[in-house]
Amino acid sequence: MAILSAWFVDVVDTARLHAIALFCPTVRSERVFAAASPFVWEEVIQILRKIQPDNQSIPEPPRDERMTVGEVIPVARAAKLLAENFGQLGWTTMETCLEGGIKKDSAK
Repeated sequence: MAILSAWFVDVVDTARLHAIALFCPTVRSERVFAAASPFVWEEVIQILRKIQPDNQSIPEPPRDERMTVGEVIPVARAAKLLAENFGQLGWTTMETCLEGGIKKDSAK
């Protein structure tokens, strides 16, 4: 059975879009779609191994995995709102998100 891909979005990007939807006067009765990029687990595992090269508990990626998602058309509106309201150019990358979470967790 094939493992299908999904979409990724950073929690901070999502929180910012929630705040924009709540407080921005130009956002009225609309859905704001947050979807930074599609991913497969092999990509996540590669990033984790790059961040923590000595971590032997990172598993092997699934064998039968493929990219299966299309484009999320309304996501351009969300990216524009992030730029206009937070000066953010583009979405937070998966690598930045994972690295930030791992570094915060290891600092405890």
